[in-house]
Amino acid sequence: MRLLRGLHNIPADFRGCAATIGNFDGLHLGHQAILRALKEVAAAQGVPTLVMLFEPQPKEFFAPQAAPARLANLREKLQDLASHGVDYVLCLPFNQSLRSMPAQAFIEQILLQALRVKHLIVGDDFRFGCDRSGDYRALAAAGQQHGFQVQDSPTLELDSERVSSTRVRTELAANNLSRVAHLLGRPYRMS
Repeated sequence: MRLLRGLHNIPADFRGCAATIGNFDGLHLGHQAILRALKEVAAAQGVPTLVMLFEPQPKEFFAPQAAPARLANLREKLQDLASHGVDYVLCLPFNQSLRSMPAQAFIEQILLQALRVKHLIVGDDFRFGCDRSGDYRALAAAGQQHGFQVQDSPTLELDSERVSSTRVRTELAANNLSRVAHLLGRPYRMS
């Protein structure tokens, strides 16, 4: 796996990718399902996989005191992504510049110009751009216009409940480590 810290580190000969965007905190079973789908699409299209994430995480930028505790630090997250066969991780600094970037500029400058994205997997509740003005519909429309595919990541449920980082945190707070291991697909660890 290759870590790209910032857009300026994308190789000049980068010819496109199948990408997903998110926090991927804890890399639970829902995240793992997204990565499996991403790898399938990338293999079919003959392009590498790329996970885009942000440091700090957006909630940490907007409200550091109220941001949820991380399930994994950046190093652990990168190790987990590498162990799941991700080719590239693009880590963008979430700062005032990125926060104020209009949704259309995010699509044009990051997804199209920098990444040459061929396929994008995001949740139907995914929001991006200044004031969260961009959404799944905007991405799908841009995909039709610019020739890339946008795929919704289905919600994974276990025992009729959505698998999420929030749910993992709730189970950790309740000291229910067997339940946490069930949601993560492995025992919880921290270092």
